[in-house]
Amino acid sequence: MKSFFGLVIALIIFPQAVSWATPESDAFWSTCQEKMTTKPANVSYRLRQFSNNAALADVLLNLIISGQKTGTYALPWLYEGDENLTPVVGGYSVVTDSDGKPRVLLLTTSLKTLPYNQITEEETQYEGPNARSLKVWQQIHWPYWSRALESKGKVATEDMPVTVETFKVVCEGALG
Repeated sequence: MKSFFGLVIALIIFPQAVSWATPESDAFWSTCQEKMTTKPANVSYRLRQFSNNAALADVLLNLIISGQKTGTYALPWLYEGDENLTPVVGGYSVVTDSDGKPRVLLLTTSLKTLPYNQITEEETQYEGPNARSLKVWQQIHWPYWSRALESKGKVATEDMPVTVETFKVVCEGALG
């Protein structure tokens, strides 16, 4: 288990959003809407892949599908002003596997924004099982966010806002 934990730390666990849909993601979105008993009021979705590392993207996707990962974390400083990246309660996300194939449709069920230094294990419980302790969560997120903010000319701070997004799977499967 230690080697897996090390892999998680090394590879970083974060959603990557893209601002464009694909014909395959549009087809998946349509198929999912047809399966829903209540049609979504929102007719758009975000296209996402969790992690920019192929192996980790599939691990995280499987944790989501199995119900072990029910949330994610983001810095508003990294998506500010981009509607395609900004999470909203009641919003949908088509999540792809490492090959870019749509696999699940998520519904954002709650959002809470707190300063980084006020995140507790109450918030980290939505993470995958190996990253739920606050100490581990911080060891993963602080270095990643420090690098990501640096690339935007910003500096990570103890009081930077962190958005905790929870979600549920509303449709899963693969086309084809």
